[in-house]
Amino acid sequence: MPASEPIEEEPVTATLCDWVTSLQATDIPPHVLQRAKHLILDGLACGLVGAHVPWSEKCLDAIDSYEPAGYCSVLDSSKQYGPLAAAILNGAYIQAVELDDYHSAAPLHSASVILPALFAAAEVHSQDSQRQPPPDSPQPPPPHRPRISGRDFLIAAIVGFETGPRAGAAMYGADLLSRGWHSGPIFGCPAAAAAAAKLLGLSCEATESAIGIACTQAGGLMAAQYEGMIKRVQHAFAARNGLFGALLARNGYLGITKVFERPYGGFLAMFSQGNGRQPAYQLDRVTAGLSQVWETMHIRVKLHACVGGCHGQVEAIEQLQRAYPARFARERLGQVRRICVALSEPVFAHDGWAPTVRPLTATGGQMNAAYIGAAQLVYGQVLLEQFEAAALDDDLVWELIRKTECVHSEEFDRPDHLCGARVAVEFADGERVEQTVAMPRGFDPPITDEEIQAKWQKLVQTRGDSHRMQRLEELVLSLEQLEDISDLLALIRG
Repeated sequence: MPASEPIEEEPVTATLCDWVTSLQATDIPPHVLQRAKHLILDGLACGLVGAHVPWSEKCLDAIDSYEPAGYCSVLDSSKQYGPLAAAILNGAYIQAVELDDYHSAAPLHSASVILPALFAAAEVHSQDSQRQPPPDSPQPPPPHRPRISGRDFLIAAIVGFETGPRAGAAMYGADLLSRGWHSGPIFGCPAAAAAAAKLLGLSCEATESAIGIACTQAGGLMAAQYEGMIKRVQHAFAARNGLFGALLARNGYLGITKVFERPYGGFLAMFSQGNGRQPAYQLDRVTAGLSQVWETMHIRVKLHACVGGCHGQVEAIEQLQRAYPARFARERLGQVRRICVALSEPVFAHDGWAPTVRPLTATGGQMNAAYIGAAQLVYGQVLLEQFEAAALDDDLVWELIRKTECVHSEEFDRPDHLCGARVAVEFADGERVEQTVAMPRGFDPPITDEEIQAKWQKLVQTRGDSHRMQRLEELVLSLEQLEDISDLLALIRG
């Protein structure tokens, strides 16, 4: 197609931006507001723990070696940087240990995209309010900007929670993942931009520019899952990109307009190329059900420290272990002859690969179905300890990995079943047992708010300072009542 003025489509980008700028707390059902607070709490828990794993500390060391000090907070750190660097670190921390949320239909980790952008945007706003010109400057002082309240922060977070999955649904959800793109850093760019624009009070037109600037930076390769550390940072790219878009647009910098609907060089058109679908993308899904269907309620909370697509597999093995305790006793696992794991097409493409290098890195282990299943069989859980060096090189784990075959089964390609699995285990004496989990825990019914609070308390007890953690929990769960979120930002720093 020539690089001429594109065919006009429905103005979905402008429609989305109008919804973003006009959304008020009274438009949001109370149960959605309540859930969003718990998703924020869960993201904070993951970030406070994730800040202290080796790859996060290495990321901080690298950034600290070249990035000048600034005024934006970093989770559980006395360090402060400029807004873009702070967003990268906070996003990397929340995604660091694979315990953060995920949206199963349009895969992305929302908290690692939205919270870093909002933390930094709030502090940019605060800094602007405090900045004064030199005494001899002809410039007048900046106009007074009202403080950002907890209610403002909560509404902006919901804007992000709603935008990311809709951008993903327009590209058939998990299809990007099947084709080797890291979907979250792509869908997350417009989500972070919309959230930051809402918090900063941008106009509809400026919000459209912010989203366009964010979308032109989108990317992320799923080959990052096999080794190395960069997979932990890729959702943070989206947080940074969206924040950057909002900060430029706030000063009148013009971005791409109609970025969703442009057929030549548009966001959906380009990332849908080569998918073989008709139509290649579903433009109407960007705005479908706004203020009627709340995607915030479809964000899943993890109970296992691994890729969300393998949670059904973990739970199928858990059920087999409970049903046949003698068969699955650790000392009898040598009698296992073969393990077959049936997965949806996106999860099989993402996680069904056969390991060829021993040991796997922690990243590789958390993204590999054969390792995840073997860890559950040997240790009876898939938590942070299962991705430490001793577990990653355990002889029994590797014996079971070599006996595991992952296959694609179309039964799990149905909507809401992408994270399901069927596990069949054959033993040396010929006995065969099988278990299917159509949808892992957290789908229907979802993980409760009380379970999220229990997860918070379990994770943050490793950080000590129980008084600070209790106060953080109280502030997050009463966000609507906060007149100023500065106390919350001070607490995340510690």
